Amino acid sequence: MFGKKKTTDPEEVATPSEEQLPKGYTPTKGVPTPKRKYAEARRQHPIVADRSKMTREERKALKAEQRARSDEEWRKAQEAMKTGDERHMPPQHAGPVRRFARDYLDARTSLAEGFMPLAIVLLFSMFVQTASATLFVYLVLAIYAFLILMGIDAWWAWRNTKLLIEHKFGPGKVPPRSTWQMVSRIFYIRRWRMPRPMVKRGQWPEGGTPEDLKQARIEHREARKAERAAKNA
Repeated sequence: MFGKKKTTDPEEVATPSEEQLPKGYTPTKGVPTPKRKYAEARRQHPIVADRSKMTREERKALKAEQRARSDEEWRKAQEAMKTGDERHMPPQHAGPVRRFARDYLDARTSLAEGFMPLAIVLLFSMFVQTASATLFVYLVLAIYAFLILMGIDAWWAWRNTKLLIEHKFGPGKVPPRSTWQMVSRIFYIRRWRMPRPMVKRGQWPEGGTPEDLKQARIEHREARKAERAAKNA
């Protein structure tokens, strides 16, 4: 009857209900519930891991993960070079323009493909010099003449490829730094080319037939004439 009047614990009053707390957040006893924006900011983490705040084991695990991801990307890129899968093709070989250029060069028979066998012949010709100096001179002259023909053929193939690209895709569509790719591909034997050839000899890609090449040359001559006329006007 005359007992002590029950008082409310101030800590219980300050403690918010569970419905007011953000999901996944448990405040310290006696601390008011933070606002939503502060709770969300506290849960945010940087996309790139801060190595300075990582332990040695965490850095080692991160490095192993990055190496595994890099190896997987390299494996997919190498497989795409063999199958022609454009989804995983390396950037320097990807795209419809580069694919068209490869298909045209692979469908063409080039003298420059004999560069590797000719290099082997040149190596063995050194032994002929001891047997007959005259025969060695003629052999070397023949090899150099064939090399010149190879260079002319490679230049001609590169020029035709550029004409066809502009004819099919429009002016200025030749990819940057693609000249060396095209020329080096011409000098390789077909089975050694990477990405692997996806067409057979004589299997011209769409827009790369001899008729298309003829039309591309006509358009190129007309464009040159129009350009000269504009300069002289």
